[in-house]
Amino acid sequence: MRFVWRAVRVLLVVLGILTVVVLGAAGGIFAALPTIAEHTPLVLSRVTMTDGTRTVDMQGMVHLAEPRFYRDITELVAERRRAGWLVFYEEVRADPGADAKAGTAEVMKRLGAEWSPESGEHPYVMLSSLLGDGLVLQDNRALLGPPGPDERNVDITLADLLAALPPADADDPTVDLAAARDEFATLPPWIQMRLRAAVRIGLSLAASGSWLHAGLPEGLTIQREAKVAQAIQDEAGRNILILYGQAHIPAIRDRLLQAGKGWSVVRTMGVRAM
Repeated sequence: MRFVWRAVRVLLVVLGILTVVVLGAAGGIFAALPTIAEHTPLVLSRVTMTDGTRTVDMQGMVHLAEPRFYRDITELVAERRRAGWLVFYEEVRADPGADAKAGTAEVMKRLGAEWSPESGEHPYVMLSSLLGDGLVLQDNRALLGPPGPDERNVDITLADLLAALPPADADDPTVDLAAARDEFATLPPWIQMRLRAAVRIGLSLAASGSWLHAGLPEGLTIQREAKVAQAIQDEAGRNILILYGQAHIPAIRDRLLQAGKGWSVVRTMGVRAM
């Protein structure tokens, strides 16, 4: 259940090993990581489906990406809304009156990470130094444009997510995000550049596989994907653009294909995020 942050810890260990390897015979591989990363971009899926009467576009998303990616998505959303499409998007929100920051900190803790709301930084922004410069945080309000009945948050609430996640295990070590960021900042620039490249390569490989989705808690995956698939079915006759995390796109696609209502995949293409 701590898969995400265990994976982060494993990655950091691997990167630590690579740092040592640079002093040995495989130093050339470590030095080449930035070049390898340039040829291994993070590519997200855009899947187009139809049931014979309408079209659904599903765009995989990521919380941190190059500004160009979000500009392209903003233009796509505006184009679809002008054409009368609905837009469904992912965003776990706190229930009215609930403390969103405290709830987010508890979710992070249950996933094995320590994050303090008093830091004033979004947890993903803290991790951005591991990916490189020039990346920005996803901003749904900027992506969606003016509020309206044609754009809809289709996701579980923060309370739903907490109810689906088991309590934090006191014996399970956690990753302090602020400490990890500060420790990374102390490394020599040439090592930082290569470790960032290694992290980007890992993200790219994860985006192209199903192992990440299989290891995530059901509260982060199955419940949300079922909600999206049902919302699509409930809007018969409407074309819909879906903006959801990359890990969820194949599962939503498969739910529609298995629904027995004539759904088929028309096209799948890749969109570079970083």
